[in-house]
Amino acid sequence: MATENPFKSILKTLEKPDGGEFGKYYSLPALNDPRIDRLPYSIRILLESAIRNCDEFQVKIKDVEKIIDWENTSPKQVEIPFKPARVLLQVNYVVH
Repeated sequence: MATENPFKSILKTLEKPDGGEFGKYYSLPALNDPRIDRLPYSIRILLESAIRNCDEFQVKIKDVEKIIDWENTSPKQVEIPFKPARVLLQVNYVVH
């Protein structure tokens, strides 16, 4: 059964300069884990997704730890849940 996100303490609000908010995000630096600084950018995206979806049912804390410990787990075949939810597309066109 799903539970409350165990990483709710690192949930931050992205404030608008004129007040209000753009939204919320999970701050990876707030984890205070030096291994995160050594992660490739693509692995950080997977980490943020795992943290955002951590419910101790489909995504567990041990899954998050596997991603944080990527340097040691990457040579092994370990499974991590993949729950894509945010897709950003770059629009690169010029209007004349």
